Amino acid sequence: MKNLLMGTLLLTLMAGCASMNDALTPDTQVRVDDFDGSKEIIQKPVSAASSMSEGWNTLGFRWNSKAPDIVFMNAGAEGITNVTGLEFNVDGDFVIAQEASHLTKYGQWSTRQFAVSLDDFMKIAKGKVVKMKVVMIDEYAVSSFGTEVNGAVVNSKFPKFLEQLKKITVASNKTQ
Repeated sequence: MKNLLMGTLLLTLMAGCASMNDALTPDTQVRVDDFDGSKEIIQKPVSAASSMSEGWNTLGFRWNSKAPDIVFMNAGAEGITNVTGLEFNVDGDFVIAQEASHLTKYGQWSTRQFAVSLDDFMKIAKGKVVKMKVVMIDEYAVSSFGTEVNGAVVNSKFPKFLEQLKKITVASNKTQ
Protein backbone atom coordinates (compact mmCIF):
# COMPACT_ATOMS: atom_id res chain seq x y z
CA MET A 1 0.00 0.00 0.00
CA LYS A 2 2.87 2.35 0.88
CA ASN A 3 4.49 1.74 -2.53
CA LEU A 4 1.17 2.41 -4.29
CA LEU A 5 0.75 5.68 -2.41
CA MET A 6 4.34 6.76 -3.15
CA GLY A 7 3.94 5.85 -6.83
CA THR A 8 0.71 7.84 -7.10
CA LEU A 9 2.30 10.82 -5.38
CA LEU A 10 5.32 10.66 -7.68
CA LEU A 11 3.14 10.51 -10.82
CA THR A 12 1.06 13.44 -9.57
CA LEU A 13 4.19 15.52 -8.96
CA MET A 14 5.61 14.64 -12.38
CA ALA A 15 2.34 15.60 -14.10
CA GLY A 16 2.29 18.89 -12.19
CA CYS A 17 5.87 19.68 -13.20
CA ALA A 18 5.13 18.89 -16.86
CA SER A 19 2.09 21.17 -16.95
CA MET A 20 4.01 23.93 -15.13
CA ASN A 21 6.83 23.61 -17.67
CA ASP A 22 4.34 23.93 -20.55
CA ALA A 23 2.84 27.03 -18.94
CA LEU A 24 6.24 28.63 -18.42
CA THR A 25 7.68 27.68 -21.81
CA PRO A 26 4.77 27.60 -24.29
CA ASP A 27 5.28 25.97 -27.67
CA THR A 28 4.95 27.54 -31.08
CA GLN A 29 1.36 27.76 -32.30
CA VAL A 30 0.00 28.04 -35.83
CA ARG A 31 -3.42 29.57 -36.35
CA VAL A 32 -5.63 30.97 -39.05
CA ASP A 33 -7.00 34.45 -38.39
CA ASP A 34 -10.80 34.35 -38.17
CA PHE A 35 -11.08 37.83 -39.66
CA ASP A 36 -9.09 37.61 -42.89
CA GLY A 37 -7.88 34.00 -43.17
CA SER A 38 -4.20 34.88 -42.91
CA LYS A 39 -1.89 32.36 -41.28
CA GLU A 40 0.06 33.21 -38.16
CA ILE A 41 2.92 31.51 -36.37
CA ILE A 42 3.17 32.58 -32.73
CA GLN A 43 5.81 31.90 -30.11
CA LYS A 44 4.78 33.48 -26.81
CA PRO A 45 7.59 35.11 -24.81
CA VAL A 46 9.99 32.85 -22.93
CA SER A 47 13.25 33.50 -21.12
CA ALA A 48 16.05 34.80 -23.32
CA ALA A 49 18.69 34.70 -20.58
CA SER A 50 21.31 31.96 -20.46
CA SER A 51 22.18 32.53 -16.79
CA MET A 52 20.85 34.12 -13.62
CA SER A 53 23.63 36.74 -13.76
CA GLU A 54 22.21 38.27 -16.96
CA GLY A 55 19.28 40.59 -17.49
CA TRP A 56 16.12 38.57 -17.04
CA ASN A 57 14.57 39.35 -20.42
CA THR A 58 11.91 37.55 -22.38
CA LEU A 59 11.49 37.17 -26.12
CA GLY A 60 8.56 36.01 -28.23
CA PHE A 61 7.97 36.24 -31.96
CA ARG A 62 5.13 36.25 -34.47
CA TRP A 63 4.97 35.92 -38.25
CA ASN A 64 1.89 36.62 -40.36
CA SER A 65 1.27 35.69 -43.99
CA LYS A 66 -0.10 39.23 -44.60
CA ALA A 67 3.40 40.62 -43.96
CA PRO A 68 5.65 37.70 -44.95
CA ASP A 69 8.91 39.68 -44.91
CA ILE A 70 8.53 40.86 -41.28
CA VAL A 71 8.74 39.08 -37.94
CA PHE A 72 7.26 40.82 -34.93
CA MET A 73 9.26 40.36 -31.72
CA ASN A 74 7.77 40.77 -28.27
CA ALA A 75 10.58 41.76 -25.88
CA GLY A 76 10.12 41.97 -22.15
CA ALA A 77 11.84 43.06 -18.97
CA GLU A 78 10.95 42.01 -15.45
CA GLY A 79 8.72 44.35 -13.46
CA ILE A 80 6.83 47.48 -14.39
CA THR A 81 9.03 49.58 -16.67
CA ASN A 82 8.84 51.30 -20.05
CA VAL A 83 10.48 49.20 -22.75
CA THR A 84 11.75 51.63 -25.38
CA GLY A 85 14.13 49.69 -27.61
CA LEU A 86 15.41 46.30 -28.72
CA GLU A 87 18.82 45.58 -30.22
CA PHE A 88 20.77 42.44 -31.06
CA ASN A 89 24.47 41.71 -31.45
CA VAL A 90 24.51 38.57 -33.59
CA ASP A 91 28.02 37.18 -33.88
CA GLY A 92 29.34 40.75 -34.11
CA ASP A 93 26.66 42.05 -36.50
CA PHE A 94 24.16 44.52 -35.08
CA VAL A 95 20.39 44.43 -35.66
CA ILE A 96 18.19 47.25 -34.36
CA ALA A 97 14.52 46.29 -34.18
CA GLN A 98 11.93 48.89 -35.16
CA GLU A 99 9.08 49.84 -32.82
CA ALA A 100 5.84 48.10 -33.83
CA SER A 101 3.66 49.32 -30.96
CA HIS A 102 3.33 52.71 -29.32
CA LEU A 103 2.98 51.46 -25.77
CA THR A 104 4.53 49.06 -23.30
CA LYS A 105 2.20 46.40 -21.91
CA TYR A 106 2.64 46.27 -18.14
CA GLY A 107 2.42 43.32 -15.79
CA GLN A 108 4.83 40.97 -14.05
CA TRP A 109 6.76 41.42 -17.31
CA SER A 110 6.68 44.68 -19.19
CA THR A 111 6.61 43.89 -22.91
CA ARG A 112 6.62 45.80 -26.15
CA GLN A 113 6.36 44.72 -29.75
CA PHE A 114 9.12 45.38 -32.27
CA ALA A 115 9.71 44.31 -35.87
CA VAL A 116 12.67 42.99 -37.83
CA SER A 117 13.01 41.81 -41.39
CA LEU A 118 12.65 38.09 -42.01
CA ASP A 119 16.34 38.03 -43.04
CA ASP A 120 17.39 39.63 -39.75
CA PHE A 121 15.16 37.22 -37.82
CA MET A 122 16.83 34.26 -39.55
CA LYS A 123 20.22 35.70 -38.59
CA ILE A 124 19.08 36.03 -34.95
CA ALA A 125 17.52 32.55 -34.88
CA LYS A 126 20.63 30.88 -36.27
CA GLY A 127 23.24 33.02 -34.51
CA LYS A 128 26.00 31.30 -32.55
CA VAL A 129 26.20 33.99 -29.85
CA VAL A 130 23.35 36.49 -29.69
CA LYS A 131 23.33 39.35 -27.18
CA MET A 132 19.87 40.89 -26.77
CA LYS A 133 19.64 44.40 -25.34
CA VAL A 134 16.27 45.47 -23.97
CA VAL A 135 16.33 49.25 -23.56
CA MET A 136 14.26 50.99 -20.91
CA ILE A 137 13.96 54.72 -20.15
CA ASP A 138 17.19 55.13 -18.16
CA GLU A 139 18.78 51.68 -18.26
CA TYR A 140 19.08 48.52 -20.30
CA ALA A 141 19.42 44.80 -19.66
CA VAL A 142 21.43 42.36 -21.75
CA SER A 143 20.78 38.65 -22.03
CA SER A 144 22.34 36.08 -24.32
CA PHE A 145 21.29 33.03 -26.28
CA GLY A 146 22.31 31.27 -29.50
CA THR A 147 23.38 27.93 -30.89
CA GLU A 148 26.63 28.04 -28.88
CA VAL A 149 25.08 29.49 -25.70
CA ASN A 150 23.45 27.04 -23.30
CA GLY A 151 20.68 27.72 -20.84
CA ALA A 152 18.31 30.15 -22.57
CA VAL A 153 14.81 28.70 -23.07
CA VAL A 154 14.37 30.70 -26.28
CA ASN A 155 17.08 28.54 -27.91
CA SER A 156 14.68 25.59 -28.01
CA LYS A 157 11.86 27.68 -29.54
CA PHE A 158 13.54 28.83 -32.75
CA PRO A 159 13.72 25.41 -34.52
CA LYS A 160 9.98 24.68 -34.29
CA PHE A 161 9.10 28.24 -35.31
CA LEU A 162 11.40 28.00 -38.33
CA GLU A 163 9.99 24.56 -39.20
CA GLN A 164 6.43 25.94 -39.20
CA LEU A 165 7.54 28.96 -41.23
CA LYS A 166 9.11 26.69 -43.83
CA LYS A 167 5.96 24.53 -44.05
CA ILE A 168 3.68 27.51 -44.58
CA THR A 169 5.90 29.34 -47.05
CA VAL A 170 6.60 26.16 -49.08
CA ALA A 171 2.85 25.38 -49.19
CA SER A 172 2.13 28.98 -50.18
CA ASN A 173 4.70 28.85 -53.00
CA LYS A 174 3.12 25.62 -54.35
CA THR A 175 -0.32 27.25 -54.60
CA GLN A 176 0.95 30.29 -56.51
